[in-house]
Amino acid sequence: MRLAMILALAFPALAGAQTIVPELDQTGRPGEIARMVFEKSSRQFASADANGDGRLSAEEVATVSPFKANSFARFDKDADGFLSWQEFVGHDRWAAP
Repeated sequence: MRLAMILALAFPALAGAQTIVPELDQTGRPGEIARMVFEKSSRQFASADANGDGRLSAEEVATVSPFKANSFARFDKDADGFLSWQEFVGHDRWAAP
């Protein structure tokens, strides 16, 4: 706690730090990469969502990402047994497709 306070006072820019995930409408290379990753993630999510309920079970995730399936609990931030779009991509910067 004390270290966090010292860092916040010494580096005020860090206190309001933003995610490094670029916006989809960003120009240049970061925006291009973000759009490619968004499109791939959208395809994977839609492909895995077999029942179309907008959330993925561990079994559904396994069909597109064995890594995420093996680490499911780490990605399931609210521990409801499913991955939302935000949990699947790992941030809330991009709206669900």
